[in-house]
Amino acid sequence: MNNVFVVLVEPKYKGNVGAVSRIMHNFSFENLRIVGAIPEKDDKILAMHSEMIMENAEVYPDLVSALHDIDRVILLTRRFGQKKKIDFNPRETANYVHQSKGLKIALVFGRETFGLTDEEVALCNLHTYIPANERFPSLNLSHAVSIILYEIFSYQTNETKEDDLLDNKELCETVQYSLEVLKEIGYFKNFPPDNVKKLLSSLFYRANITKPMSYKIKAMFNRIHVLKKGKGYGFIMTEEEIK
Repeated sequence: MNNVFVVLVEPKYKGNVGAVSRIMHNFSFENLRIVGAIPEKDDKILAMHSEMIMENAEVYPDLVSALHDIDRVILLTRRFGQKKKIDFNPRETANYVHQSKGLKIALVFGRETFGLTDEEVALCNLHTYIPANERFPSLNLSHAVSIILYEIFSYQTNETKEDDLLDNKELCETVQYSLEVLKEIGYFKNFPPDNVKKLLSSLFYRANITKPMSYKIKAMFNRIHVLKKGKGYGFIMTEEEIK
């Protein structure tokens, strides 16, 4: 799973980093990124025969830089509610990852103490919740990692064409084009576009739209612009793209 990156945000205990390294080795994952620093306390015994993953971990000063080259960001969270959307359970996460061959995917795990800040959460396109006892839903960091990586490792799926998938830049451009058309036709006359942007981003990321789907979405919004303004909005589809 060379396209999957496990990202630990400011882990407090080196034992957890060691245990995560061992789990990654168990399930054939190699890419570990640390936000902040690897804790000082030496507890390599938990990384038995997997020290190389911990020693080769990439360390970044903040989550923004840790995600600089990532196409899809999946946050593992224990919180959900009206304002805290959940996109996947662990099995659905595995399905999404296997459908995203060719894209770089980050699995983000927050601090053991308080998770992520609101600003950090905003960097994560998708959210996964691991069902647990409602009275005690908080899992140990390494246990949460093991559940997700096992699901991905053991998942059986059909082949997906890598060339059909949008990278992060292309997907963001699709969202932006849709918003620009809505702005041009006066949709945001009485309210800001923030909530609509969040909605479109959530829909497009969760659906993991392909290049043909992106073209058709742009064509649909372009048609809306034609009907409203009498002309298109800087978008031309070729016959090949339509197919």
